[in-house]
Amino acid sequence: MVPQWLILQLKNRYPMLQYFTDRPFGVEIEFFGLDYLMTPLDEGIIKPYCIKSRSTDGRYLDDFAKDYKLQIGATRDTWHFQDDSSIRGMGGAELVSPILTGIEGLIDVYSALRFLCNIEKVKINQTCGFHVHHGVDPRKYGCNELKELVRIVYPMEDYFYLLIPGDRHDADTCKPMEIDVEQFLKAPCDEDTNGVSFIKKMWYSKENRYDPEAARNPRYDKTRYHGLNLHSYWYRSTIEFRYHSAILKDVNEAMQWIIFTQFLIELSTGNIPTIDFYPSANKWMQTIYKIYLALGYMNRIRYVSKEHAMMT
Repeated sequence: MVPQWLILQLKNRYPMLQYFTDRPFGVEIEFFGLDYLMTPLDEGIIKPYCIKSRSTDGRYLDDFAKDYKLQIGATRDTWHFQDDSSIRGMGGAELVSPILTGIEGLIDVYSALRFLCNIEKVKINQTCGFHVHHGVDPRKYGCNELKELVRIVYPMEDYFYLLIPGDRHDADTCKPMEIDVEQFLKAPCDEDTNGVSFIKKMWYSKENRYDPEAARNPRYDKTRYHGLNLHSYWYRSTIEFRYHSAILKDVNEAMQWIIFTQFLIELSTGNIPTIDFYPSANKWMQTIYKIYLALGYMNRIRYVSKEHAMMT
């Protein structure tokens, strides 16, 4: 249970946190420099006892992880390391979270990043990313919500890439949308299939990188290599945001990106809160202002006085 004093402290640090919900989420933190062994039977998961890397003060990781209240396991329902051959650099890997929720989940991510920062030789480069998944229920989140999410995100993609460090726009693992957005938004929503049949066909198209051979293993379907990955919706009932470059030390940016991307999911469901306008807000809150203006939600932006802004 997160103490109230810490919640208030975090809300002062991250103003967008007041709009954060209990929607489940998860992260994948990519990096290189991990010293480990793998066998074909491991299915990509690096067993903790196969990791030779130590902390910067010389301790083994299972002992060191206790400092950050992390339990590093060997199953997908724990924090675990996975092999990642897409990363250039010896020891390419990613630290993957279990399903997280709420402020407790954000604190876990904060701890995980600090943990990684203190593993000897762990580094990031332009081939690494910071991926965030937000859980959706396909029985409630269907065609209309997916179309609304695309309607929100598509006009802002170039702006996202400008705000994110590194040249992510041209990275092969997080391309801009390649679907015909105009036709996607016009596609009919069929009630018998929760409306996803037409847009699903558009997603899994040759124009959107669909490769039948790669799709034999859904985990490696090539349509996932977009900043907004909707393959994850049909594969694991999440929406994945792959735009962001790797993060290790800039923990504040990681927190803000998680909160911001969840806000986009909530917007797509029709959850449009009244938000306060602060001229000195961080870049992702400023982006929310732009989205509200673009979508005609100006009446949901509350302008606060200078005195109130200084107090908060």
